Amino acid sequence: MVLHHTNSFSLPAIYYKQGDTRVIVSTEKAIVFVKQNMSDSKGYLAKAKSHIISSLKNISSSEIIDQSVLQIPLEGLASEELNVGIHVMAGYQGLFEGVLFNNEAAVEVDGKLIHETRATYMVGEDPQPMHEFKVVHKLNVVYRTSLVFNKCWLDVK
Repeated sequence: MVLHHTNSFSLPAIYYKQGDTRVIVSTEKAIVFVKQNMSDSKGYLAKAKSHIISSLKNISSSEIIDQSVLQIPLEGLASEELNVGIHVMAGYQGLFEGVLFNNEAAVEVDGKLIHETRATYMVGEDPQPMHEFKVVHKLNVVYRTSLVFNKCWLDVK
């Protein structure tokens, strides 16, 4: 699948970095995406969503920030706090995946904005499954030989 990318982005913005690539989205678009797409049906999800939106709103108008600094450090957290931290991390991952597939992200490779990438999705059975999690999913977004974004997860189906 070919993904198309915007030619520019407005500040403030956040980015997801992988090697020599960055996926960039304005905080305005990021906030809209999180509000529309991240669940808040459980307490820990509501706290994670609130943390992400609050963090995005606190970025100053001329900044572009690595999204990893906005995450909650997981060391030493227990129970619900750990669950919130994990869902903040997952929320940012879902945000970047979503803006890539919605053609709302700017993508930079070696400091230059590019206009399209290729996405591949693979699914297979885990030869050594963990409990009922028998299926492995893998998503890669690449530009030539550069990995732009990747995600791998286990599932029951």
